[in-house]
Amino acid sequence: MNTSNSSTPAESLFTLMFLENGGGFSPKSLDQISIFVQTEITFWAWLQNNQHHVQGIKNIISQFNNVNNSINQAHQYKANHPTQFQDCLNDIQGSLRNIYISLKLPHSTSTLGKRIEAYKTEQNPEAASYFVSAFYPPPQGYPIQPQTIFAWQGIIEGLIEKFNIIQASPKGRKNAAEAAYEQLRGKTEVLLGEKTTAYEDLHRNYAETSEKINLSSIEQIKSFDNAQEKRNTTFAELIETHSNELETLRKTFREELALRSPAEYWKDKHNKHVKNSWIAGIFSFIGIGCSGLFLYWLIGNLLSNTTSNTTLESWRVALIALIGLFAIWAVRLVVRMFLSNLHLASDADERVVMVKTYLSLIEGDRLSSNEDRQLILKALFRPASDGIVKDEGIPPSFLEFLSRSPKS
Repeated sequence: MNTSNSSTPAESLFTLMFLENGGGFSPKSLDQISIFVQTEITFWAWLQNNQHHVQGIKNIISQFNNVNNSINQAHQYKANHPTQFQDCLNDIQGSLRNIYISLKLPHSTSTLGKRIEAYKTEQNPEAASYFVSAFYPPPQGYPIQPQTIFAWQGIIEGLIEKFNIIQASPKGRKNAAEAAYEQLRGKTEVLLGEKTTAYEDLHRNYAETSEKINLSSIEQIKSFDNAQEKRNTTFAELIETHSNELETLRKTFREELALRSPAEYWKDKHNKHVKNSWIAGIFSFIGIGCSGLFLYWLIGNLLSNTTSNTTLESWRVALIALIGLFAIWAVRLVVRMFLSNLHLASDADERVVMVKTYLSLIEGDRLSSNEDRQLILKALFRPASDGIVKDEGIPPSFLEFLSRSPKS
């Protein structure tokens, strides 16, 4: 898409309305003022300085020098001294207002200016200069002294036209008015062409800008719809994920509540069996030591009371054997109790670990199938052994020792 880069029109420096004396003047730059002034000076350049009868209009034209000086100063102040620059513009505006409005110098495009230009072309510069002096007489001390027929003709026709004594030179008036009109029409057509071009550029810019805005609006709507749809999808996924996690936590909480009592039971059972195993272990080692010392004392006492010439009394030997048998049975029973409590403590500790592991797997949603849960729950809630040895009632007999298998 091609975009028109029409520049924004510059703001006018000032505006002067000359009305019937040339219309108006709204310069947008110092160069435009310079061209305006130079055009007007060139328009009156045919007037000679040594002619006294044109001194009046020459004094007015000389004020263009003040305008040129102000233009030169404005160029110097334009960049860095805005206040002085504005003062120069005010001086330029005041000088032009004095020239064309107060002193009423004919503008080159006015009807009188065109009439003077046409009269100079029809007659000659000398007659035209006296024609002008009728409208702008010289100041005192500068007499009008026509010497030729052209001079008299110019002064007379100028006076007649100035005071409208008779309807003289209707053709010249008509030609001047037509020339002024044609020049004004030309300016109007140029201005209309410029404004039309500017209007068309603005219209194209407006159409292109509207199209860009519409395209941008459509893109924004599509982007918003896509983003909204994505947000809705993401929100739905988050809700689903949150619901699943909440359901998992709910199940975990319920199962944790259900397994809290068994876990506490097995933990307390573990602590109790550890305590009992310590007690049984201490009594086992104490019993072993005491039994050994007691048997050592009995055997020593028996041997001390027996001489080399006497034989051992059978009842004493039987008594020592019986006491030793029951001591060994008692110590063995305490040792079995120690080992049983140690085994039960390990089993309870294992079940506590299994409960915690089970809860951790449920919280991580890694036990989705019922088969896995049943497998763990069966191992967790399997029957626990009481640790009691079945054959600890009385010491084994001699026949039991003979019939018992070596591997049993």
